[in-house]
Amino acid sequence: MVTANVNPASPELHLGDYNIRRMTPADLPAVTALDQQVFKEPWPESAYSQEIYYNSHARYFVLEFNPPSALTRRRKSRSARTICGFMGVRVKRGRGHISTLAVHPEWQGQGWGEILLIVALEQAVLLKANEVRLEVRGSNEAARRLYAKYGFTLLRKLRRYYRDGEDALLLELKSLDADYQRVLSENFRRLRAQVTHPHGIAERSNILRKEKTWS
Repeated sequence: MVTANVNPASPELHLGDYNIRRMTPADLPAVTALDQQVFKEPWPESAYSQEIYYNSHARYFVLEFNPPSALTRRRKSRSARTICGFMGVRVKRGRGHISTLAVHPEWQGQGWGEILLIVALEQAVLLKANEVRLEVRGSNEAARRLYAKYGFTLLRKLRRYYRDGEDALLLELKSLDADYQRVLSENFRRLRAQVTHPHGIAERSNILRKEKTWS
């Protein structure tokens, strides 16, 4: 599995000037600030703290941009780095749940949300999940298209799930078998080439034509 090395013993996955790594307490102010920017009903910092400190069934990751100036300082400081995305997944009794997934607006549309989803699904596999569920707003068409691409189907509608009265769609991915994992690996390799290539965004349309959709 391409992201199997993202674990406490080897915590970073390098993608050019970006890292995907385990969320730490030092990340929480930036994570909650991004949460407030992206979501209508953001989590408080205490919720993330509870998850990363006390939930042994959960894995939370951040997508971190390391500008070249920070690299030339041999990564001595995180002050010049930017948290531009994050995700969380929990697994208990064989059932996974993607609790959150967000990308900063300035980094949306570049494939990062899809990469974070693949990392979440592969972490679910590592934690022995047989299926994965998540909730999404019915109005979030971009997220719904992404989840459909990866085989999530509607399990049921959750009426007035959000505080503003909007319904949630409870989606389910019923299998994480070997064939599905191969699709994850193939799509990840193409996305990795896209985001690390100097002209990655310009080449996006060519790469997307080659990506596989699970059905």
